[in-house]
Amino acid sequence: MKAHILTPRGPVFEGEVEGIRMPGIEGGFEVLKDHSPLVSILDIGKLVVRIPEKPELTYAISGGFTEIKDNNVIVMAEEAIPSEKIDRETERARESELEQELKKHKIFTDEHKRTHRQLRVVKNRLYVAGS
Repeated sequence: MKAHILTPRGPVFEGEVEGIRMPGIEGGFEVLKDHSPLVSILDIGKLVVRIPEKPELTYAISGGFTEIKDNNVIVMAEEAIPSEKIDRETERARESELEQELKKHKIFTDEHKRTHRQLRVVKNRLYVAGS
């Protein structure tokens, strides 16, 4: 099965895979060879790529969508950061800043929603990085 992980900044991964686990907006799912055609919206979460005879690749994604058809998987993610490239100290500092900022906003305002989403993205990065 062929996979392509793309972001607005360019391709992140292209190659043969055994499977990909993705965070769908209604729950995580895995795509294996001969999966039926599907288009799905992706949520903030952990994307795991299983490559034959190699260690898994893990990415923190912040939403997007996927299309599966004829043993081709295309993932279009807002961002896809490899777990080993996540700077935990920077993300922890950003997490603290966002938590403080969140306390300043009234609930259900656009600012509150944006800050809450940014906090979810940072917390996901920390989760994917293993901290």
